[in-house]
Amino acid sequence: MAAPSLMPFFSLALVFAAIPGSLSLPFIVLHGLGGQCSHQGPKNFTQLLINYSGVEGYCLEVGNGVWDSWFMPLEKQAGLICDKVTEMEELKKGYNIVGLSQGNLVGRGVIELCDGGPPVKNFVSLGGPHAGIASVPLCGTAILCHLVDKLIKSDIYSDYVQDHLAPSGYLKLPNAIPKYLEKCKFLPKLNNERPQARNSTYKERFSSLQNLVLIMFEQDAILVPKETSWFGQYPDGAFNSTIPPQQTKLYIEDWIGLKTLDEAGRVKYIRVDGEHIKISNSDMRKYVIPYLQG
Repeated sequence: MAAPSLMPFFSLALVFAAIPGSLSLPFIVLHGLGGQCSHQGPKNFTQLLINYSGVEGYCLEVGNGVWDSWFMPLEKQAGLICDKVTEMEELKKGYNIVGLSQGNLVGRGVIELCDGGPPVKNFVSLGGPHAGIASVPLCGTAILCHLVDKLIKSDIYSDYVQDHLAPSGYLKLPNAIPKYLEKCKFLPKLNNERPQARNSTYKERFSSLQNLVLIMFEQDAILVPKETSWFGQYPDGAFNSTIPPQQTKLYIEDWIGLKTLDEAGRVKYIRVDGEHIKISNSDMRKYVIPYLQG
């Protein structure tokens, strides 16, 4: 009997290869402070990424959304997302993360702290406060904002505030660095900033990324300083200038593997025109979509 022809299989492979994103990994979107997956912003953003890339995508919610984004400690938020990605069959072979603002710290928490989760390949960060912020973002006039205001006016590094106000976990005041290192519960751990408590596993996991895309918004008035999107920060004791990422101790001493990634050509430092996480469709296509299509 004649051997079966392999041509149909080759033809099928060519068809799939011609479809953008057909062989790509799925992605998740993690919204920012005060956001919720059912809100128009994150919902439309996720759908645009799906439409442009042709890839499966999911906006993953933490708890009940808005309330928990403000008042649930970030390590707990990351733990909830860790549980979700571990349980999702769609992500078993790996996935990409697109983070919006505070959602980037939740995403990094998943990358560094999640035991047994599927591998993260590409991490695209839009306006992420990676090196901390020197001012808590404005909340507004909603009822929950009265509670936020009371917490901010108390000791921001107290155990109570750290356990009940998510942004306090990455508030890095240049004039209070010793207290930040001692009492801030999330970012010093995530960035391996405490000399006696550095965890090589965090560095190993973070530096395993295929691509780290750091997008900074030129007119960002929410993140103070905006350069934190690139791991830039204020120098200790000063608010009037910023240190570029390559001149920080975190980078030079390679606490989390940022230098390792950068020297391998896997970090993309991108600046775009616009206010905080307000990315244009053209910039989205240029700087985000290629990392979702493999």
